[in-house]
Amino acid sequence: MIFRTILIPSIFIFQAVRAADVHLTLEGAAAYAVAHNPSLAAARYRIEEARGRLDNAGRLTNPEAEFEFAQNPRAPERTFGVAWVQKFPVTNRLRLEKAVSRAELVAAEAEVREAERKIAGQARTVAVKLLALKKQRGLRDQQITNSKELSDFMTRRVQAGEAGVVDAAQVDLEAKQLSTQLLQLEVEQTTLLGELRPLLGLRASDQIHLTGELPDVGQLPSQSAASSARGDYLAAQANAEAARRGLDLARANKWEDIGVGLTAEHAREEDAPEGFERDTMLGFKVSLPLPIWNKNEGKIREAAAAAQRTEKEVEAIALQISAETGAARSEMAAWARIVAEIDEKLIPQAKQIEEQLRSNYTTGQAPLPEVIRARGRRFELEAQRLDALRDYHLARAKHATALGAPKSAIRVQKSKGSSK
Repeated sequence: MIFRTILIPSIFIFQAVRAADVHLTLEGAAAYAVAHNPSLAAARYRIEEARGRLDNAGRLTNPEAEFEFAQNPRAPERTFGVAWVQKFPVTNRLRLEKAVSRAELVAAEAEVREAERKIAGQARTVAVKLLALKKQRGLRDQQITNSKELSDFMTRRVQAGEAGVVDAAQVDLEAKQLSTQLLQLEVEQTTLLGELRPLLGLRASDQIHLTGELPDVGQLPSQSAASSARGDYLAAQANAEAARRGLDLARANKWEDIGVGLTAEHAREEDAPEGFERDTMLGFKVSLPLPIWNKNEGKIREAAAAAQRTEKEVEAIALQISAETGAARSEMAAWARIVAEIDEKLIPQAKQIEEQLRSNYTTGQAPLPEVIRARGRRFELEAQRLDALRDYHLARAKHATALGAPKSAIRVQKSKGSSK
């Protein structure tokens, strides 16, 4: 009974902390990061903070209750007074305060959107590198298989006395070198997964599976840059609007609020020779602050400079977006031309040379090193092609991030009982 009491809760605890098994596509990694990144979850509270400031903006100050009591120390005369005072703005200060807070809320939402754009771009970039690594591992496996086949062939030739021991050792060395490169790719994959997990909000024990592969080069995007989708551009626009409203508010604050109130006073006074009398007075009071010593000139100049600065920031960000998208598109075009050159000319030519040398070696017309070098050139070209395709997709990820591209649909699978 005691054993069951301990075992059953332990099973539930184990299932709750069991590692998650997450399956994602290339674009699904970006969307998953936006949905689960912990820093983004914290940043979204800034929007709620801005909503709180908006709710508190544009409100009248609380009314004031005044009490007054006076006592004549030489006679039993006394006075007691009560006043209720409410301050009202003589300008449109409250409406401007509301407008500033409303613009700041829009800016907070846009800043969170900008953070989402950057996190999605980082996740997309790491996912591209991981998919390229998977393809590189497949290429290395193919190279190792071919080298082992050639090594077996050379071993049979050596045993038959038809080839030298040095040739067989050279082929065996190439196979071992490829195995070492495969281990290096595994280390690089581990490093990239370590970068991706915190972006996705996953633990070190959680498993990530990227499905699919890098697609071939596609059609280049249009040259126009739609800056309206970028969070930093929208935030800059909202900050500029808040600064303009802030300038109007600084000018309106030159005049402080006026105070309007009602008073009631009760007095007990001596009226010789009649004795003491009691009088009650009701009144109305107004206080009007005059802008003599403080005309809010410094705040107005500060707000004017902030309005000009934010306008320039909007222009600067628009130019930056145009430059980023243009550079990424040009980079995509350059890598696309390299991939096309390798596919259409270099790899077919390398295959033809390798097949011819292999045939010549079989008939004794070409030495083995020439066959090895030809095969190595072909694999090198395939590796260059894969690197160019990877860099093309990295540039494509830059372009999508620069445009602030919308998130794709998320496709996630987790192990049963996961706490994530």
